[in-house]
Formats: sequence, structure tokens, C-alpha cells
Amino acid sequence: MEILIESTNDFEQDLNKFNNKEKFKIIKKLNRYVELLSKNINLLENQAFKLKDIKLNADYESSLYALIIDKNLRLIITIDDDPIFDVTVITLFRVVQTEDAAKAYASVAESLYQDFSVKNREIEVRSK
Repeated sequence: MEILIESTNDFEQDLNKFNNKEKFKIIKKLNRYVELLSKNINLLENQAFKLKDIKLNADYESSLYALIIDKNLRLIITIDDDPIFDVTVITLFRVVQTEDAAKAYASVAESLYQDFSVKNREIEVRSK
């Protein structure tokens, strides 16, 4: 399965706040995670964690993770398999200080899963 890495504007802005040495460390660690993922997703599970148990409906599961770059940095990502195109898509959302990780994670989760928060809500349809 091929791995495709996408980044968001928020991630790019976060990354630009770091000096070249820190950027290199972040990218190097990300490449290591991608290598682990390409071999077996279960190898990555030991080094990725979910900061919050996100409850979706029975048909869906959250793919949002925090990766440890070092003791001070966390990378907020999603890992999604697309079986139709035989690709795993890794989307880079944020790279933040550890103390800001929970807040960044919650913010990304809210934006990604906002459609799931309205399940079982009645929708009124009108016509003119």
C-alpha cells in the first residue's frame, strides 16, 4: 500500500515557527513513523496515542493521533486507509509544544468530526 502525506496550512504555519535544526528533527521523526507505518500499522500504535477518546457512531472510528517528536513536541495527525485507491493518507494538522497538544488535538477533532455531533437530530425540510 502506498503512503501519501498531506499537510494543512496550520501545520505549515506551526512548522515555520521552528528553526532549521528543529524542523529537521520533526521531519526526520515523521519519516521514521512513516517507515514504521509502511511495514505494519501496529508498530506505529506503540508510538502514537489518542489524547481523547472520540466517540463517533458505530460505523466510524477516529483516526486522529498525537505522535511524540520528543519530550517537548507533539505532531497531531490523522491516518486513514483508502482501500479503493490502495493508499494510506497521513494528514499533518499541527506540530505543537507538549503542553498545548491536548488543546490542539481537541480543536482538530472538533473541526474534523463536527458533522458527527449532530447525529440523531431532526432536520426540518421545507418547500416553497
